[in-house]
Amino acid sequence: MKKLTTILVILSSVFSLNAQNSPNNFRLGITTSIDKNLSSETMAFDQYTGYSADYDKINYRLGLNLEYQLYQNLSINSAFQYSNKDFTGTYFCAVCDFSVLPSPEDIDFQFIEVPFSLRYYFLPDKLGLFGEVGINNQFLLNEELTDKRYALGIKLGAGLEYDFTQTLAFQFLVDYNRGVTNLYNESDYKINYLGFGIGIMKKI
Repeated sequence: MKKLTTILVILSSVFSLNAQNSPNNFRLGITTSIDKNLSSETMAFDQYTGYSADYDKINYRLGLNLEYQLYQNLSINSAFQYSNKDFTGTYFCAVCDFSVLPSPEDIDFQFIEVPFSLRYYFLPDKLGLFGEVGINNQFLLNEELTDKRYALGIKLGAGLEYDFTQTLAFQFLVDYNRGVTNLYNESDYKINYLGFGIGIMKKI
């Protein structure tokens, strides 16, 4: 909770600072989401060892979003988000002879995610519908858990936006992120997830 509060304070400060210095075709916002981990049920380190994964934990993202309007219906979007992808893992080893079977343990992945996407507004009105496609850059904060410190993903999303005023809008977001980069050199484990989120965007 302390980490989450600190992140929220930093994002709010950045939001306030940029709101005073940006042109009118930019929007800034804060979004948060609950994510369902859809990765493989086996997180293999190599062909013999790894974890059997039980995705039973609540995962989330929290971050600052930036949008630049290219045309009336089209915009470029980016974000700076903290995310966790935690789960319960049970160690396995195909060439080991355990006297006592391994117990389940917590596996805590933490990322900074920086997505870039194109967003198209199909109904640019007071209540609007949009879709987006792009890439997701994931920077692992606890890189000792994997062989890679960076992973690339593909981002597909959609959402609804309701304009409270001409400068302030509320959003409901759904996005699917499919991993491209393997987190281990000798296996094909990637991070895949489906997110459901909300956000506030302000024209500045």
